[in-house]
Amino acid sequence: MKVAITSTGPKLGDPIGTRPNKCSYWLVVDSVTMECEAIPNPLTRVSGPAAGKFLAQILEEYRVKFILAGDYRCKQLKDLSENGMRVLFGMTGSARETVEKFNRSPFPECCDFY
Repeated sequence: MKVAITSTGPKLGDPIGTRPNKCSYWLVVDSVTMECEAIPNPLTRVSGPAAGKFLAQILEEYRVKFILAGDYRCKQLKDLSENGMRVLFGMTGSARETVEKFNRSPFPECCDFY
């Protein structure tokens, strides 16, 4: 299953980004193989009401089912949930640790979701 993670850097060992609209990268990770692709954050180039829809289109192309994010909510993430992606908040640690936590339980107790 593909998940997208807000990240401060392009690698799985990098800390997750706490602000989805300000993070440096979105990592698209296969939660089974841990194969990772880094996407420079498109929300840093696009703003306004179209930003969330633009991000949703990109992540839909990767067949992302879940968004794993830090402790910050923004309208763009709500737009993603309206496009059928589940958004989990409250994640901490590195991107790798976040995926491992997700794999242990698709809805970790520490998380809220849209």
